[in-house]
Amino acid sequence: MLIRELDPSRDSLDDMRQEIRNLLVRELEDRQVLEVEPKTDLYGIHPNVYIQINASLRAGKRHIIFYGPPGTGKTTLAQHVASELSSSGEYEMLTASSSWTSQELIGGYQPIGSGEIGFVPGAVLRNFDRPVVIDELNRCPIDKVMGPLFSVLSGQATTLPYKVRLDVEDSPFHIIYPSAKEDAEEHEWYPDHEWRLIATLNTIDKTQLGQLSYALSRRFAWIKVGVPEDLDGFTKIFMDRTGDPSPHNPIAELWAAVNGIRPIGGAPIIDLIRTIREMDSSLDFLTEPDENYRELLFMGLTMFILPLLDGISRSEAQAFTENLTNSWNLSKAAESRLTKEMEDFIA
Repeated sequence: MLIRELDPSRDSLDDMRQEIRNLLVRELEDRQVLEVEPKTDLYGIHPNVYIQINASLRAGKRHIIFYGPPGTGKTTLAQHVASELSSSGEYEMLTASSSWTSQELIGGYQPIGSGEIGFVPGAVLRNFDRPVVIDELNRCPIDKVMGPLFSVLSGQATTLPYKVRLDVEDSPFHIIYPSAKEDAEEHEWYPDHEWRLIATLNTIDKTQLGQLSYALSRRFAWIKVGVPEDLDGFTKIFMDRTGDPSPHNPIAELWAAVNGIRPIGGAPIIDLIRTIREMDSSLDFLTEPDENYRELLFMGLTMFILPLLDGISRSEAQAFTENLTNSWNLSKAAESRLTKEMEDFIA
């Protein structure tokens, strides 16, 4: 394992010995990671997710991508893991953008004052001493943005195309090493043992912008964060009705109908419950919808759910309408209204 990670460009025996020492130290540090405990106020995360997180860390996978439908808690989970793996509890939080270049993450030439241009480190280099969380990674051109990190993620050094001094012909270039380097100079960068990348990726819109190449994606442990298995139990937590055996749960029925065509996590469902409660604090959520409750459900549906279904097919819209009509026992007029609302979101 260690021999495979050595940089073949180094022909100095002392450098080779130092690199072996660095790799051994880093491997020992990786094995001393703390166990990531479940976040008690993050509901709906399957226990297997935490099992996979800790197994990946123990196996030496430093970098993780949490993927799955929107609203499943991926971002909160990524922040929790980053905090748990940082001795200070601190981490850097970034949200990917389509306008990103490698300059945002790695760095590049920028004005540094007095009319001079110089290398300014990006967010990753500035935070090489702590975990970095990148939310919605697929919204940036991933390979282009993270290209300079590829060698480092593979355990090798990489030379950046940026000189320390532009006005000096033989000025050294900035270099990123995969692990600590003794007596590092101004132009030599390396990650602390606590540094790691933790990213999130929505499976619904993963084709919008960038996708990870196979070579880059295998540097990460991919862990799926799916929809909660117990929709009824999950919704009752936020209705303050945990353990209630009521046979009626219209909001859980709505969620199941949505998941039948496009799975979503609990975040928009929580928003719907809380908003309906603000509109009618005396409402009993666990009853068959009457005219008042049905109107509140329609408002919540258009506010938080239907926008997430944008682009569905006509057949999917029809199936959703039929499912909800049966679950909520809608009248013909109410079914017609729902059909009309769905028209705005059909591709």
